[in-house]
Amino acid sequence: MIITNKQTHKKDNMAKNVLVIFNMQIGEYEHSDQYIFNKEMTEYQYCKKFWSLSKKNELKTNVFWDDWEMNAIQVHSFQEITNEQAKTLQQLGLA
Repeated sequence: MIITNKQTHKKDNMAKNVLVIFNMQIGEYEHSDQYIFNKEMTEYQYCKKFWSLSKKNELKTNVFWDDWEMNAIQVHSFQEITNEQAKTLQQLGLA
């Protein structure tokens, strides 16, 4: 069987489950939260989508201000997870 570039490219574009854990500084409080994304992105893109940031404003390397420069967010970790793991986390209300 011959596999064409089109077939291998299709596999690369399949939806993924990327569990991202965020660290946030909200006022005087530290908080963490998690979200499952359907593709791999940069740390800024994860933060932008999670917090709906309208502009890139870095407090320090890979730590981003919110739009009002009052709170900060960063990616603590990310990893690809299986469909079954994603479903379990969603059913438990954890992601």
